[in-house]
Amino acid sequence: MLEKNYKFLLWLYIFWFLGSVLLISLGVLRSDIAGVNSIFLIFTGIFATVFFIMQYGKGLGSAITILIFVVTTSIEWMQISFADEAYSSTGYGFMIQGVPVTFGFIWIGLIAGTHVIAREITLKVNIDWLRGGMYAVIAATMVMIFEVLVEPISVQAKQMPFLGNGLTILQFSDVANWWLLGLILHLMIYFILSLTDKWENLKYPDLKSEIVIVYWIIVAFFVFLSFYADLWASITVGIIANIIFTICYFFSLDTKKDKTST
Repeated sequence: MLEKNYKFLLWLYIFWFLGSVLLISLGVLRSDIAGVNSIFLIFTGIFATVFFIMQYGKGLGSAITILIFVVTTSIEWMQISFADEAYSSTGYGFMIQGVPVTFGFIWIGLIAGTHVIAREITLKVNIDWLRGGMYAVIAATMVMIFEVLVEPISVQAKQMPFLGNGLTILQFSDVANWWLLGLILHLMIYFILSLTDKWENLKYPDLKSEIVIVYWIIVAFFVFLSFYADLWASITVGIIANIIFTICYFFSLDTKKDKTST
């Protein structure tokens, strides 16, 4: 019953995404992450939160979600504090220390997707430390690629000028920092799930591909917003890299089956 409800909500989410794209194309909605688009992205994080809770239980799923939200929001806050930047005071709804909560929910949805894809790719590795390392590196690389895609949009949200095709304004230190953050977060998730004997056990293994669809909707949404800013280089990197990782994910589905937890 829960699986059917989750899949039904996924279809509503897909139609919401398509409706948002249509309304932005018609000029009804803004082509940024404020307003109604912000609500859509918050729902993305809620969708991913429900996934974590369904798969790993209320306590563990909630703990992983809170960990992602607190860590990523704190990093966003440190970035704007040290760089003396600020997000626009209008259009983003509730903020925590100047950081829109929308960004925390975006990262919950992102990490849920990178977790599932990287986990599936490395699930057949039998050596624990090697599997954990490969999982964290793959997921961290996906986080870094997403940052390449979203950073120009984030700069736009802070009402700062940006240059050219989107990659020119990216500092190497920013990309490296987000890769390191992704590595640490996924290592923590790996250790938590391994210690609780949840790594190889999903309560609803059939829902893996649903969260991958949610992940791709997040990517597609930011790709779509990037079109309006002519960010062709970051669009190209984001699409090609994620296609490669997703292909690896689907090939891995046939090589190792999940154990269903009881």
